[in-house]
Amino acid sequence: MAIGFKGKYFTLAAITATVSASLLSAEALATNETIFVSKNAKEKEAQELDEESPTVVISKKIKPKKVDFFSANKTPTISTNLTDNIKIITSEELKLKGVSTLHEAISNESFSSLAGGVGQLSQIYLQGMDHKYTLFLINGVRLNDPSGMGANIDHILLDDVERIEIIKGAQSGVWGADAVSGVINIITKDPTLGIGANVGLEMGRYGHLHGTGGLSYAGKSSGIGVSVSRLLKDGPSAMSKKGESLKGLEDDPYRNTTVNITGYHWLNTDSKIQAGYKDINSFTHFDGGTPFDKEQSSYKENRGYLTWDYFWNSHNIATTMSHTDIKREIFGSFPNEYKGKSTEIEVKDAWRYDLDGTLVFGASHRKDTAEEKDARFKKDYKNRAVFASNTYRLNTLNKHLNKLVLTQALRYDHYKPSESRTYNKTTGKVGARYDFTNNISAYVNFGTAFRAPYLYEIAHSNKLDPEKTKSYSVGVDLYQLNINFFQNEVKSLINGLWNPMTGDIVYENISGKTKIKGAEVSYSDV
Repeated sequence: MAIGFKGKYFTLAAITATVSASLLSAEALATNETIFVSKNAKEKEAQELDEESPTVVISKKIKPKKVDFFSANKTPTISTNLTDNIKIITSEELKLKGVSTLHEAISNESFSSLAGGVGQLSQIYLQGMDHKYTLFLINGVRLNDPSGMGANIDHILLDDVERIEIIKGAQSGVWGADAVSGVINIITKDPTLGIGANVGLEMGRYGHLHGTGGLSYAGKSSGIGVSVSRLLKDGPSAMSKKGESLKGLEDDPYRNTTVNITGYHWLNTDSKIQAGYKDINSFTHFDGGTPFDKEQSSYKENRGYLTWDYFWNSHNIATTMSHTDIKREIFGSFPNEYKGKSTEIEVKDAWRYDLDGTLVFGASHRKDTAEEKDARFKKDYKNRAVFASNTYRLNTLNKHLNKLVLTQALRYDHYKPSESRTYNKTTGKVGARYDFTNNISAYVNFGTAFRAPYLYEIAHSNKLDPEKTKSYSVGVDLYQLNINFFQNEVKSLINGLWNPMTGDIVYENISGKTKIKGAEVSYSDV
């Protein structure tokens, strides 16, 4: 495992060529918007859309704070109608920062801390809690590995990413297990109206070569986009440290090829199908214990989803099916092969009962499987859940009360691990936000969350209970400045103890409470 990396990266050259051909109507050029509503509603006047139909609007002309935010309650909701501490990283920001991977994008943010170079094993610490307490999503589909290693963020390239949504604090009331310290949701780009093509090439130090290419088409009823990314890097050593000489250290190269396909089709004026597929194939050299080790590993991931949206009056009824296959293989001193699978189906209804009020309710079923070829374990579990969340900005005759936003969420999860007992957990959250002016606001949130024992932990323990967390946060937004105070209280913390006799790690619950609290200050000039 890598214990450090060359912190500074200097680009010698960056060459980007973009060729695009678009057939856009004058109306599309004028509005510069992508709106997801029923097909009939899409043809109405823009003012009527704003007043009556739920929309997601993404535009280079709109500041990130005004962009609709999906992660808070599983449906597009304008960020000013949310009470959570949130952040959006747009594709424009990613380009300005010159980052290629999700690892790099997060490491540039004040809320995170990572170790390791490109393709190396990394950790993120959100509100003082480590990687496994953050739920990662792509278009609302879980990224977290069933084995318990969290999400493999080291291999996610950003060429097809529209924005990254970050929401802090306990979110199990909306998303279930693992959403303890927060949720990070990656939203990919949709095909733009007309015919489009793009190609890009970036070069830099240490054999850095990053190539991209894509084709897309979108008409009135259908659209499809295909993109391919290839990232090559020849070093330096994964154990190299900032300021130290690289002489005598062997390089740790990295290779990543990612294919992304997205598409949609309107079946009729009120019914739409969306689908996406991502294929990641990567190969990494890493250091086991010294800078001269030549350990190698491969990582393959196939992930797809299919969503059917039905629009009826003020309802958006969505059914989503998703499936993920993960394969990791380590070659060298300690060879190992791992396979993980996750299949999920979710049905939900987003009911916009008021101009600034949305109720989301639904149910889901998920099955996860994890297997290590050499022994060590093969486990699976099933998760069934029902959930509901509500977001509402008061609409009264009192102009002061109309500045108040209230949110609530409640979720029940039923876990059934094989060869183990059943876990039943009810979680929720409540929040309030008051806008003193357009640029000054204050918020307070309370939520409960849980982390179910991972399959690897279950395989190496006699009996484990889920971890239970209470999360508190209070903060203020002053123009571009955010000040946030938080506290997390964890009960039944799961801890791993190494057995020197067998060489295995045995997991057990720790009695008592573990408290993690702190303050965050951030500033954005966007």
